[in-house]
Parts: sequence; structure tokens; C-alpha cells
Amino acid sequence: MSDPNLPCLIGTIDKNSREHVRIVLDAFKGHHLCDMRVYASHGDGGDIPTKKGLNVRVDMLDDLIASLADAKAQAVAMGWV
Repeated sequence: MSDPNLPCLIGTIDKNSREHVRIVLDAFKGHHLCDMRVYASHGDGGDIPTKKGLNVRVDMLDDLIASLADAKAQAVAMGWV
């Protein structure tokens, strides 16, 4: 049975003036996933999903978040942020 709460849009991050990343919780073949997909702006005001993106099992989110925190700390140490 499908979950009526899915897909669940968590947020969007602007990538550039024409693209943004949508962060969505969803399920596929019994696996709970966090989909981070690049969407391109369409001329009529809509958005089109691209092939660019990443699906991560939700049980891997802690590892992803820890790695992103490490990347931010290193960027700060390098003076990039």
C-alpha cells in the first residue's frame, strides 16, 4: 500500500539562475529514500527533473550529514566560507 504522505517535499536549494535542487522524502520498492534532484526551470514557469541527482536511503542520512559537516569545516579552514 502506498503512503499518502509521499512524496514529501522537504525544501529546495538554488543551484543557479536556471536550476535548483529539490530535497524530497519518498519510497521506491519498499525502500525509504531521500531524493536530492536537480530541476531545471521550464519556459512556462514549471520545473523539469533532470538526471542529475542523488538518492540516499534514509538510514544513511546521518553519514551523509556528518560528511557534509566535515566538508563545511574543511571549507572554513581553507578560507572558502
